[in-house]
Amino acid sequence: MNSHDQDEFEADDVGSVPTFFREHEEFFGHLDMITTMAGDKGTWSKDGSSEEEAQLVRKAASILDVYQEQPNCLDPHLERIVDKLMNTVQEYVYALYDSSITETTASGSSKISMSRMACLFDLAYTICKVRGYKVVLRFFPHSVADVEPVFAMLWLHSSVDAGEPSWTTKYILLIWLSLLAMVPFDMDSIDSGLSSLPPLNLSTINSSGRINASASTLIARWIELGKLHLNKSGCEMEGSAVMLARLLSRRDTLEKEQPEFISWAIQEISESSGLTTTESSNGDNGDGGGKDTKALGISSVLRINGALRVLCHLFSEMDSPVALSGRLERLLTIFQSGAFEQHSVTRKLICKAAQRMALLFLPPKPPTSAYNRTSLRDNLGHTTDGTATSDISDRSHLDDNALAESVDQGEEEEVELSENVEEFDTIVRWSAAKGIARIAERLPRVLAQEIVSAVVSILGEQTLEDADGKVDVSMTSEFSWHGALMSLAELSRRSLLPAQMLREAIPWIVRGLTYEIQRGNYSVGSNVRDAACYVMWSFARITNPLCKAVFADMSTDMATALVSVAVFDREPNIRRAASAAYQEHVGRH
Repeated sequence: MNSHDQDEFEADDVGSVPTFFREHEEFFGHLDMITTMAGDKGTWSKDGSSEEEAQLVRKAASILDVYQEQPNCLDPHLERIVDKLMNTVQEYVYALYDSSITETTASGSSKISMSRMACLFDLAYTICKVRGYKVVLRFFPHSVADVEPVFAMLWLHSSVDAGEPSWTTKYILLIWLSLLAMVPFDMDSIDSGLSSLPPLNLSTINSSGRINASASTLIARWIELGKLHLNKSGCEMEGSAVMLARLLSRRDTLEKEQPEFISWAIQEISESSGLTTTESSNGDNGDGGGKDTKALGISSVLRINGALRVLCHLFSEMDSPVALSGRLERLLTIFQSGAFEQHSVTRKLICKAAQRMALLFLPPKPPTSAYNRTSLRDNLGHTTDGTATSDISDRSHLDDNALAESVDQGEEEEVELSENVEEFDTIVRWSAAKGIARIAERLPRVLAQEIVSAVVSILGEQTLEDADGKVDVSMTSEFSWHGALMSLAELSRRSLLPAQMLREAIPWIVRGLTYEIQRGNYSVGSNVRDAACYVMWSFARITNPLCKAVFADMSTDMATALVSVAVFDREPNIRRAASAAYQEHVGRH
């Protein structure tokens, strides 16, 4: 057995987890050969890559795939990998731009093929898949001179003459443009006209009437190009959403393009879901807002999801809700509509968009809030006047009159998220749990305590207590318990649980560690037990001295329950979670 086979054997061993990029020499050998072959300008007129180049790309991708569970192992080499790959791609993009757009190709030379670098884009996608596009994007070229060539290449791949380009090519170009959208220069100063661009291919989409193919400025064309890819399934939708959000959050798009796009997104969702303009504008007094439960086609769902993804990213980039003026009621009506009950991904996106929209109306959280809540003296259990420290950060310094309107908006979205906590789909409950904690973090102390109390009360619904004080949870819903526990974990991570609520919540969480209900010939509750372990783990990260005193009083019950689950639970992931929670408490207390 040679050394390469031995490495492959060791990588396939059960329990083998890579701790460093041990195949880096082999990988860079493949990468050098790939970039050398792809950088040969004499081959740029050929369609596609050679078989040898494609084989090398597959080998390099297979090496990277091993590190999907430990992608941080690539970090010491990531900049070198991306630089070497993208420098070749950048040179090709410039040449394609000169050849196809500015038409400066020398007489007699061959026209550059649009599909020549497909293999390099495939490898770039693999790197993004393994390490995440947010990390990889840091090392992409991002000079002002890159804006128009990259934009022109994506436009050409989306034009009527493009044929069937690789989706990985378009995805890499989309996220590259999302980085270039943040260049600190006015887009009008970059726009050279690009008058020779071919028309876009609108035959593959179902909302061609919503695309302005005659846009003339760079920003207008950029937005229409992003809309074109929003209803594509897969990574193109996500890449286009990120690109549009960053473009629309620029200073030179705030006044006109951003409000116009939000109106376009509302209209796109309303038309695709069957909600009429009248229903979206007037609603039904908050009781469903033009509820329409008819089945939605795949194309309609893709259009809705694409518009919602942009809103999710855009709301997280926006600094104020000014652009929502006159559109808020329509958005709330869409968020409360029952037209999306059969589509879990759509409901998750609505939940995420609703929480991020609510955060726009609330005051920003205090900087480094985890450290501002308690000082070192407070952690040691002392105050300057000898009184007990406050267990939740006080927001009394904020102007109540100024907060009134924003708090009302936050409470309205909080009610919507509280309902989503008990949803059937895990992704919806998880998104709602994070949203509840983020909104509670921005609200005044009294309202945050009410939210915690409401979440804890969910655990007591439909329970029965016998004469001995034993609680029967057989009539409860595992979805409600799972959502409530996830919410408590997120609230706890942000130190939003008051000490007086902890004494009430901990017994329920200990019950959650052994939660199991028989449903015919099978049982449910493993997700609840896993969430309870997550709550216990998050408790260990609370620094408040009053909460620590509660943990000290109830430490025996908590430790006994965690050790029992870590040893005896049938699910391996729950045993690991319980063990991690126990070790976290031992290490921190």
